[in-house]
Amino acid sequence: MKTLLNCVNEILKRTSDIAGDAGALSSLTDSPRQVLIDLAVQVVNEGIDKLYTTAEIAQPNEQSSGSMTLVTSTRAYTLASDLIQLRFPMIDRTNNQYIGEYPGGYNAMLIADPEQDDTGLPMFGAFRTTDGLFYVDRAPTSVENGRIYTYQYDKNLALTVAASTVPFNDAVFRAMVPVWVQLFKRERKNQFDTDLYRLNVGQASALLSQKLPRTDYSPR
Repeated sequence: MKTLLNCVNEILKRTSDIAGDAGALSSLTDSPRQVLIDLAVQVVNEGIDKLYTTAEIAQPNEQSSGSMTLVTSTRAYTLASDLIQLRFPMIDRTNNQYIGEYPGGYNAMLIADPEQDDTGLPMFGAFRTTDGLFYVDRAPTSVENGRIYTYQYDKNLALTVAASTVPFNDAVFRAMVPVWVQLFKRERKNQFDTDLYRLNVGQASALLSQKLPRTDYSPR
């Protein structure tokens, strides 16, 4: 499997920002070229997102699970650090209890309970807009203390370190290099070949989903 470092090197070689294999980077830290490296990392992630959206399939390992333990008098909780979307409801599998999404979100919760003094078993929750913590509608008492709720969530899959591997095989990687190059040129040089971009996204998508490319694009 190719790594993020491989992706960055391929982009910078194609744009002549490094001198072929001889000038290949050994890490993602290089002061004279840091701006180029950071941009390349950005477009790699953007391109991967576009690829999976086009292919209409989920990225591998996109969904994960976590848990939240109720604490007496505590209404705000930190959830998984890589969480980008929570899949409600949370489930207390021991006691067969659920925490659902509060209708209308955090601000609606504040309006419904101006004094913010409700206690007992939480039934709903929402992300607090001031700090991103998960806020439940009731403060647990000693009776609810220690109850564990598991949850499913979509996680942030952005590649950030040199050794991070792309979630596809080498054939898809080769098809994606021109895609990343076009995104890079658009940001760096205000140059963009729309036809080439679309062609390679389509090829990479077909390889990713293991489908034969269509030759007839008439309505079906």
